Amino acid sequence: SNKKMGSTSSNVIIKQTNEAPAAIMDIEEIHRDAILQKQSTYIDPHTDFTVFTELSHLKRGKCCGNQCRHCPYGWSNVRNAAGGFGTGDGNARATSGDRQGTGRLVKRIMNGTYYEDDESFEDESSEDESSEDESSDDEEVSQVSIGGCCSTESTESNSTTTSHTFKSVVRGEGKGGSAGGTLTSKNVPYTRKGDAGTSQLFTGERRKKDDILFEALGTVDELCSIAGVVYAELIASQEKQQSNIPTKDSSKDDANSIRSIYGDLPEQLLDVMSRLFDVGSHIARPVPQNQQNNEPSGREKTNGFHSHHTELLEEWIDTMTDELPELTSFILPTGSPSSAQLHVARTVCRRAERRMVPLVQDEETVDPAALAYVNRLSDYFFTAARFVNFCEDRDEVQYRSGGERELGNKGRTDSIFLRERVVVKLKK
Repeated sequence: SNKKMGSTSSNVIIKQTNEAPAAIMDIEEIHRDAILQKQSTYIDPHTDFTVFTELSHLKRGKCCGNQCRHCPYGWSNVRNAAGGFGTGDGNARATSGDRQGTGRLVKRIMNGTYYEDDESFEDESSEDESSEDESSDDEEVSQVSIGGCCSTESTESNSTTTSHTFKSVVRGEGKGGSAGGTLTSKNVPYTRKGDAGTSQLFTGERRKKDDILFEALGTVDELCSIAGVVYAELIASQEKQQSNIPTKDSSKDDANSIRSIYGDLPEQLLDVMSRLFDVGSHIARPVPQNQQNNEPSGREKTNGFHSHHTELLEEWIDTMTDELPELTSFILPTGSPSSAQLHVARTVCRRAERRMVPLVQDEETVDPAALAYVNRLSDYFFTAARFVNFCEDRDEVQYRSGGERELGNKGRTDSIFLRERVVVKLKK
């Protein structure tokens, strides 16, 4: 799964071919060559996996926490065996989040000095900072005619010629993904590798897109998107109410009250979306339970889903429930738009749980702790739906049973169900 090898000997790959004897290929040498060629990825000759180079990670600017093979940040966002983060070996080339530092390293790769001694690196850094503003606009421009033809040569415009000046287009290799598209060298979302109905897991294994694993993965992704819709609606609602408040100093307390109308719920939803990313990542890296127990300790042991996330959900549920009136009946999944969306999230969450059960019980490739989190998450969405109605001073509509009565109007004797609407005020 593109994890960095633990020793020098494990960095050596023997590639078998039909035409020639086994060829010994050193991963670090392959990576070095890719860096010298200013490439963001290379193909592992042993597995045919696409591996990100340090250039790709430096462009991102921070450690992604996925134990990447060539992480220049020393796995600073990966939990280690001691409970801290990172490898602690002092071999990190960059500091995660230091955009200025990573930017300088990217420049060194692009000008071919990445592997040179660092004697003049400080002078180079100060020089970069002083000339940053001057060089930002020092890029080639091209004149694009109305016909749409591009030229990398710059021509002077005059009063009798109509033209538009654009920054020159840096064309990619056209392969998709980190290799860039046809019209850009930047990472694009398409790779074309899934056109035949298969997709690749984090382990490099390819499966059909209707595999039960992808069913679970897709449902978790769907759930995360719905949570994003709810978050956006809550923020929009807060901003709308805030805009109706006068901007005088006397109204500051009211403005703060509006900003916190939903309490910690918006921030909680952001955390939930991140945890759903973790669940998806966990599903996409299937490791049989018996192999998980035999994994090496330290920076490579991160396959488990921590149970404290589930405990945190329970705390949030308890806090919201404590503000709500006692629940004495089934309620209808309605109220404000955000509340109704939270009920949709609850039902999709149950579906995600059903899709994950075979992976836990039959395949045994997903940590039961991840399943427990999704199970508790549906309870959280239910409580959050009630809480939003409470915050917006909406009524809660309860389920009502059906009874029969006879209609004698105009000779009619039909039977219909008699349902009385039961509404509960959430705020006294």
